Amino acid sequence: MQFNAAAPSGMPIADCFWDTAFPEESMLSINTTLLWVISSVFIALTGGTLVRIVALRSATADVIQSRLQSLRTWWILAVVVSIATYFQEPGVAVILGVAAVLSLREFIGLVGSEHLGKPTASVLFAIVPIYYSVALFFDDAVVRQASPAVFMLVIGGLRASLGNVQGYVRSTSAAIWGLMLFLYCLSHAFMLFEFSATSEPTAGRVGWFLYLVLLTETNDIMQAIVGRRIGATKLTPAVSPNKSLEGLLGGMAVTVLLAVLTAPVLTGLMHERSTLAGIGVSALSGIVISLFGFLGDINMSGVKRDVGVKDGSRLLPGQGGMMDRIDSLTFTAPAFYYFVRMIS
Repeated sequence: MQFNAAAPSGMPIADCFWDTAFPEESMLSINTTLLWVISSVFIALTGGTLVRIVALRSATADVIQSRLQSLRTWWILAVVVSIATYFQEPGVAVILGVAAVLSLREFIGLVGSEHLGKPTASVLFAIVPIYYSVALFFDDAVVRQASPAVFMLVIGGLRASLGNVQGYVRSTSAAIWGLMLFLYCLSHAFMLFEFSATSEPTAGRVGWFLYLVLLTETNDIMQAIVGRRIGATKLTPAVSPNKSLEGLLGGMAVTVLLAVLTAPVLTGLMHERSTLAGIGVSALSGIVISLFGFLGDINMSGVKRDVGVKDGSRLLPGQGGMMDRIDSLTFTAPAFYYFVRMIS
């Protein structure tokens, strides 16, 4: 998305700025197909809630409390994402920015705020709104290309100028790693809006984002459910003991099926392709999201194992912290984005 500073003749620049950031069609109306998709998500969530409540009848009090807290959190997150989709790019930028700030806050607490110091922490938080402002109002291509180098220059230069060499390599690397994960990688979910210029989904511009989030979260849930039920072949016992081959394959099967069913309305993957080719590409996107979702999950588990904690925080009852909730998305967002670019 690019902001043109030159307003049309007779139009104030402020009005041009507003129209660019907040398109009239996204603010005053909602795509009917998108409304049906969101309604379907809540219907599925309702069904899942009822099934979970019935399944908890014989569980212990602690398990019941944890599962019900998790369900409550899912409902809140579903409402927040639904509201964000109504506002299109600005809404998605806001929720991703908030997620980045909260995750960075948890991350700093885990790696040791005493080593980073307040100046570095303040700069990390300040970078988030600047990053999304540039991506939203000017040119997200510049953000995508320049951000890794900018992070290195800003954080490296700041840390060196402060003169604190105690734990310099670890703290500086951790700061840059946090920005790369929670800001740069995650922001690829926002960058999906650029695909609407050539192949806008039936559900509208935000369909790409919803597709990614829906598949990523479904994959997480199904990998956990299948893994708990029949998981026997441990894949990463030292990093995440509960991850199993059965869980990975079970989650992947459901994710691929959902990808094929939702791609025609949420993405442009079927555009200008035969039905068979469209199904194949959609299924492949489901495999990509499932595989990289698994890798994103165990990547965050590795971070937490390194510092000796189970959850990033208790921000989201029943689900840990924000970094626990978006762990898979930090990998699936760039993986799916570059997958779509590669096949387009």
